[in-house]
Amino acid sequence: MAIQNEHGRLIANAAKAALAPIGCFRRGQSRVWLSDERYWIILVEFQPSGYSKGSYLNVGASWLWSELQKSALSFDHRDRVHDAGFAPFESTEQFRPLTKDMAQRAAREVLALRKKFPSIEAISRHLSAKPKSSDWGFFHAAVAAGLNHDADSAHSFFRRLDALPAAFAWQRELRGEAARLVRELNDLDSFRKTVAEGIRRRRLAIGLPSIDDCFWPVERKAPEAV
Repeated sequence: MAIQNEHGRLIANAAKAALAPIGCFRRGQSRVWLSDERYWIILVEFQPSGYSKGSYLNVGASWLWSELQKSALSFDHRDRVHDAGFAPFESTEQFRPLTKDMAQRAAREVLALRKKFPSIEAISRHLSAKPKSSDWGFFHAAVAAGLNHDADSAHSFFRRLDALPAAFAWQRELRGEAARLVRELNDLDSFRKTVAEGIRRRRLAIGLPSIDDCFWPVERKAPEAV
């Protein structure tokens, strides 16, 4: 147990050194770190293995405009940083530089995602160009298009979602959420307000502070080099 605590401590220390200076924070005592982008978040997970001590690295974006997910966090864009590989724990001396490299790689991935998605326009362009042929893929593309004042694309993606089979309860609930949003598309300001209210509730559900306008840009100091 002491060794397990030690490798977790090394990960936490390396993550704090690399991620805290660029505005990320740890979620409780977990291996998950967050970057709050107001209407979306960046997730950094130092994922343990079920077979040996050590860590994988997952970094991705999670859109906050579905209340169906409640307090759950999901990787909606990107997932495991495959070329980072698995960092095995063998000893403190061997593992410390691996955690430093992994945490610094995580910081670079966070900065890259911020640069890639500086606005709802950028997110919508990406999701509309390459929509995932799935329930969540079409839902996220539809909502982003509506927020980007593209009602035609939003209607199209919502129709594609509705055309998929809905065998599970969560799929039927997602279609119910989509149907409520479709009714708002004739007034895009009302659509944006409805989505924003849902985002505020979702933020509270996952422990993020309340904000007046989730679509304001995030203000940060210039990040340190990593």
